[in-house]
Amino acid sequence: MTAKSNKIQILPENLANKIAAGEVVERPASVVKELIENAIDAEATAIRIFIEEGGKKLIQVIDNGIGMSEEDLPLAFERHATSKIRSQDDLDRIETLGFRGEALPSIASVSQVEVKTRRAEDKMGTIFILNGGKEGRIKKTAANVGTSVSIRNLFFNTPARRQFLRSVNAEVQQILNVVKRFFLAYPNIAFELTIDGREIYNLKQSDVGERVKEVLGASIFRGLLKVSASLGGIELHGFVSRPDVVRKSRGMQFLFLNGRPIQDRALNHAIYQAYGNLIGSGEYPIYCLYLEMDAGLVDVNVHPTKMEVRFSNERSIYYFVISSVRKVLSDEGVIPEFSTTPEGSALKQVIDKADEPRQIIKEMRHKKRYMGRYGAGAQLSLTYFEAETPSDQSGKTDKNDTQNEMLPPSPGTQSPFAGDVQFWQLHNRYIISEIKSGMVIIDQHVAHERIIFERILKVLQKEGLGAGQKLLFPQKLTLNYDDFMVFKEIHEVLNKIGFSIKVFSGTTIVIEAMPADVKVGRESQILLDIIDYYRNEPLHDFDHLHKVAAAYACKNAVKSGEKLTQAEMQNLVDQLFACETPFFCPHGRPVIVTIDLEELDRKFKRIT
Repeated sequence: MTAKSNKIQILPENLANKIAAGEVVERPASVVKELIENAIDAEATAIRIFIEEGGKKLIQVIDNGIGMSEEDLPLAFERHATSKIRSQDDLDRIETLGFRGEALPSIASVSQVEVKTRRAEDKMGTIFILNGGKEGRIKKTAANVGTSVSIRNLFFNTPARRQFLRSVNAEVQQILNVVKRFFLAYPNIAFELTIDGREIYNLKQSDVGERVKEVLGASIFRGLLKVSASLGGIELHGFVSRPDVVRKSRGMQFLFLNGRPIQDRALNHAIYQAYGNLIGSGEYPIYCLYLEMDAGLVDVNVHPTKMEVRFSNERSIYYFVISSVRKVLSDEGVIPEFSTTPEGSALKQVIDKADEPRQIIKEMRHKKRYMGRYGAGAQLSLTYFEAETPSDQSGKTDKNDTQNEMLPPSPGTQSPFAGDVQFWQLHNRYIISEIKSGMVIIDQHVAHERIIFERILKVLQKEGLGAGQKLLFPQKLTLNYDDFMVFKEIHEVLNKIGFSIKVFSGTTIVIEAMPADVKVGRESQILLDIIDYYRNEPLHDFDHLHKVAAAYACKNAVKSGEKLTQAEMQNLVDQLFACETPFFCPHGRPVIVTIDLEELDRKFKRIT
């Protein structure tokens, strides 16, 4: 066979590196991840990160680690060259974040790289420059101890890859998702993050609790419960959220194994199992959990991104996580139990064991927080469904009576109910009633959601609701950077629906007024819920106004699990059938399901 007829060929090294970059370097955030891992493995105690144009123009990571020698520096950009493993035994017990020796050559093949490094024992440092992975230039230079890696013009020589990058804001968001995991995983390391010249994070060395508070925000941290458990050499510690502190997405779920950020479906499932029916469908708890175990009991070499792992005793760890989290959620005072008898009522239990008025108030507030979701005797105020005149917390009435505009429109859909109608509530979630043709079932949450949504839109079509309910004591709220970016995007619309919010400094805001129908005590939470919903709900065809209205309606509507009186159910149904589109919520979910008598007769074999 002649050479010309050979079809299988060994690829040139530069081309092989570009192919490998497709696995390792998906986007700028992938580069940031690999460079931070290298800095941590280099024993850095301080890491500075600089990003320009979403990482497309510049990614720079500077650390104060051990640095590299002039001889080692070029070798770091050779494929499968690493200082982290030497033998099969090392591979079986990986204790570093990186180990394959693929990242730097892959990154260098699709970017312009400059590395400056110096060891503590060296008087001069070394600078190494590469352009698209081609043979680099190396020389002596003045440098601080540690390493600085600058990646410029990512994918400059692979235009097909570059054109598939998303917008600058989208890439920044991905980078934030990556760096936050390292911030949380290594509180013993100081981190700085600067994006387009603006300092976003400046985190000093601290403990786990303080770092979680800094990264997730003080308001979220107040809703977290501490986890600490151990079993047979395996340790689990960190924080999980109370059942009433949940999000619309999984964006605030962090899992770490021996300092490595990981994604593991089994462990995520274990955490959800621990919550059981304490959270509803579509609700996601917040957690930041650290699992520590012998490195020989886990294989991290199962995926190019090193985010997935394989446990040698997965079943044991699964049940260990369930029991550990469930114990925290079951501790006295976290999940209150309510008796239906007057003698065993929640209120009486609190008063009986409280020694002083201050303790009574404190525990009542704690119990009431869960009463709406779990309490069989919880009552929902009629004002939840009634149009009210706005008033501030001092009791003064707004003379303009702008809230009257929030009354439902004249009926456009004929209600199927007539005369004196009886309603029943099923599992504090569905409203059931008899109609002429059979029975109707209404989802109380999405029904109220539709009512609020249409009210807000009608008001906004008249240039907004105007001033909302003034707070007697304005509330200061520090947002994390992700939430603050969303807040800035929707700030104007929020003001139109009755909020009055001002930026105080940095990412701290001050809430001065709220829409009149927001429950007292939920001011900060409703805003966080709206931000979270707006960011994660896929309402692509909606403009900002509609999307904020849908977010507010969803988060301020009566919840599944809240008990309603006959009057409240009647009020809700009346207002629902006064809506222009009563049969679907803003997301397209059905509000009403009917079952006719014929169908029921067929189920009971009365007819065939």
